[in-house]
Amino acid sequence: MNSQILQKIQMDIRNNFGKIVDWDSLPKGNFNCFMFAVSNTVPTEILAFKEDGQIFLESLINEKVSYFGDIGQISGKVHYTSVSELIEAVKSDFETLGILAEECSSKEIVSNECIKIAFYYNTEDLLKGIHSDFHFVRQDGNKWVHKTGWYGDIKQLEYPIEEISFAGLELIGYFRLSLKA
Repeated sequence: MNSQILQKIQMDIRNNFGKIVDWDSLPKGNFNCFMFAVSNTVPTEILAFKEDGQIFLESLINEKVSYFGDIGQISGKVHYTSVSELIEAVKSDFETLGILAEECSSKEIVSNECIKIAFYYNTEDLLKGIHSDFHFVRQDGNKWVHKTGWYGDIKQLEYPIEEISFAGLELIGYFRLSLKA
């Protein structure tokens, strides 16, 4: 684990938490939907090349992984095979970033010191023991917003969150995030 980069990310989250960030001024490939959800603007990955020329994302946080995009890689809780273990892994990732994550409902109104997110995951693969795709959507005021992929744009959802689905992903739950003291 690269503690210097992790500390920069933790500080960036602390500085940006709950604030409006000018996402258009940042390179799109520096962060995914997870990092967008927690307002991290510090790059977590870089594009790298294998000997055969294949392109992949290399984690700047954990040198032991060649692709950051997996739940549990921040905290090291990468062994999960059930939804409850997945939830514990994502909560542990948040905790490592300095964030307390508590489950809540879609209707819960959170205070200004909190962020509410929806978490989606490919549970079909999870139940087969395969780590897979995930997605986070963040509530900003009365609207829900998300980053669409590594190089995707930040978009507002066009429908209520309860009516939203993402291909191959199941809603795992809603979480109220707050900074740890």
